Amino acid sequence: MRLFLRQARSHRARLALGFLFYAGAACTSMPQLWIIGKIIDDGLLARSATTFGLWLAAAAVLVVAQPIFFACGFRQFSHVEAYNQRELVRSITDRLNSSGPAVGERVSAGELLNLPSEDARRAARVTSDAGFFFNNLAMFTVGAVLMWTIHPLLGVVLICGSVVTALIAGPLLGRLQTRQSDYRARIGELSAHAADIVGGLRVLRGIGGDLLFAARYRKHSTELQRKGYEVAGPSSWIHALRHSMPIVFVAVITWVGALLAVDGAITMGGLASAFSFATIFIAVSGNFIGTSQLIVAAWVAAKRIVRVLGIGPDLADDGTAHGAAGELRDPESGLAVPTAGLTVVVTAETAPAAEACERLARYRDSEALWGERPIAEFALGEVRSRIMLLTDEDYLFTGTLAEAMRVPETQALRAIEAACADDVASQGMDLLVEEGGRNLSGGQRQRLRLARALAAEPETLLAVEPTSAVDAHTESLIAARVAQARAGRATLVVTASPLWLAHADLAVWMVDGKVHAAGTHAELLAEPAYRRLASHSVD
Repeated sequence: MRLFLRQARSHRARLALGFLFYAGAACTSMPQLWIIGKIIDDGLLARSATTFGLWLAAAAVLVVAQPIFFACGFRQFSHVEAYNQRELVRSITDRLNSSGPAVGERVSAGELLNLPSEDARRAARVTSDAGFFFNNLAMFTVGAVLMWTIHPLLGVVLICGSVVTALIAGPLLGRLQTRQSDYRARIGELSAHAADIVGGLRVLRGIGGDLLFAARYRKHSTELQRKGYEVAGPSSWIHALRHSMPIVFVAVITWVGALLAVDGAITMGGLASAFSFATIFIAVSGNFIGTSQLIVAAWVAAKRIVRVLGIGPDLADDGTAHGAAGELRDPESGLAVPTAGLTVVVTAETAPAAEACERLARYRDSEALWGERPIAEFALGEVRSRIMLLTDEDYLFTGTLAEAMRVPETQALRAIEAACADDVASQGMDLLVEEGGRNLSGGQRQRLRLARALAAEPETLLAVEPTSAVDAHTESLIAARVAQARAGRATLVVTASPLWLAHADLAVWMVDGKVHAAGTHAELLAEPAYRRLASHSVD
């Protein structure tokens, strides 16, 4: 509800104008039906040409004014709907960008596909639906009053019929909301499953897993179909009410009006107006139910959007300090990164070392220090601009090679050469890199990620297994070129490869997530366990 109110508050003047126009449309449409009775009674039956002409002229004015009022009101609400949809998409995108990995843990990939498209469209449309609902309510109110002036019993029949319809449709709408929520959740899960299959199709086929995933997809699809049938139950009843109840309205009002006309309680013109009102109420009643369905769908969509907007960032961005200087230190593991030179972390378990790097790059809350002060005291923007963490999970977005590098071409080519990604660049900087780098091999993707990190020229680069997917000859070249390209800046590489250790200014040996020893590679070779680890990596 707060989301809907926020959408409305920013457009108070335009919405007020839209409601005013819709009220004008209602006040010019329903009196036309009342005037029909006056034309018949005071004009035709009374044989008064003057009165006939006056009432006909009044009806003509209303006929011209009504669509103008409605179009102006529709224009106001459509403008608000379009603006709100853009704002919702922007809000969702900003939240995804600011929340970090927390979003991926709580929202599936399929959900993320539907949120900025279908859900944002439905939630933004609620203002238009509310306006249309108000227009029909105004028509109903004006019509009920005019029916009452013809005869109070007709007004009572109209009001009672509406109450009965609401009592019948209300529980069905509540059930529809529950079923639609379940159905919408299943759609997100199935979309995520399909995305996983498409993203890993090449690998799945290579290991024969495509058939297994396809079978699982069919199973989930069947469950979604069952949920769809559950939605169809209350939805079909609501559609039935939408088309049947108004017809009952017409029958009852016409029957009551005919009895009143026979008894002389209403005139022939009154009977004609009553029948005309009943006919119009077919559309009005149907619109009430149809709009209620749309509002239920918007409510379901808004709940899912609010859930994502409520996800807070992984890290509090409350640091204010600037101008950090000195080495990075992680007290939890004992790992330290000198302000210059190549540091290579050797460990049998990569995960604890990667977690230490995340703490040093402030992707985790920790007691890590930057110089003599906790890194959490520094503005997150400064941390991100000066310290870069490179992992194999870094994403390659769809775009040209030049767009992927995001630096001038000369600078990009230097980084590409240092990362030995010349085979990718040989196809030109206009080469299209598909989503996730699907059109590149595993080694090419890894080298392109490294090239992108080198091109950014961060003050401190923390790289976790940056060459695990390349051959030994290429890895040796990369190690030598990176050491040269990053001379004078801080670089830390987590790897047990002796090809990196040969160029290391400092080697750090980690055991069970703790620094066991640090020194040159030659000095650490005196440790038998370290020597076995290094020789294992050679094998």
